[in-house]
Amino acid sequence: MAEILTAQPLKLYIGNYNYSSWSLRPWLILRKAELPFVEEVIDLDIPGYKDRLLDLTDAGTVPVLEVNGERLPDSLAIAEFCAQAVPNLWPKDPEMKMKAKEVVRLMHEGFQIIRDEAPMNLRRRTETPMPKACLKEAEDISAMWDALLEAHNGPYLFDNWSIADAFYTPVATRFASYGLPRSVRSDTYISELMSDPDFQDWEMKAFAETHILPETDKVNLKR
Repeated sequence: MAEILTAQPLKLYIGNYNYSSWSLRPWLILRKAELPFVEEVIDLDIPGYKDRLLDLTDAGTVPVLEVNGERLPDSLAIAEFCAQAVPNLWPKDPEMKMKAKEVVRLMHEGFQIIRDEAPMNLRRRTETPMPKACLKEAEDISAMWDALLEAHNGPYLFDNWSIADAFYTPVATRFASYGLPRSVRSDTYISELMSDPDFQDWEMKAFAETHILPETDKVNLKR
């Protein structure tokens, strides 16, 4: 695997820093794995952007990781690829690893309400009232975090930082952006994720970029 990774530089195609939650996940994983890579941003919702995405992969989505000319779409697939090279991206304990994969899969496939009602928007800070279903889902996520965090003394979901924390970092930003309800323990966890130096590098790029998605920016401005 090491030979494959070093044959050519890895290239990660991502969407805009401010909005692209799925791009943030593998970007953080690559950073934590210390795997050298370059990134290319594809501005979303501009003329021709979909054609660019379809040139990369049949799915027409980001992120996409290019490895020796081959392209790997989907953030979870990219995460598993990285974990083959750097196994400690998952917890070492087999039971904890199984649980970590379970909660990652839950994030990968679920929580559709909070995705729709509170899309990632790092530049936003609002206290606008949210739909009850969104608030309920936020409370469920906070309760899940609390249960995982109570099992050990570490600051992360499975003691040390893992792929699970990468998958929930974009969710954590939604709690901050939209003022979603959370416990004190979950609030501390959110602060831990958002004070991470790698995340702050990403956030700084989000604040510096000028591209906006008007439809996303309009979400929940009025209730």
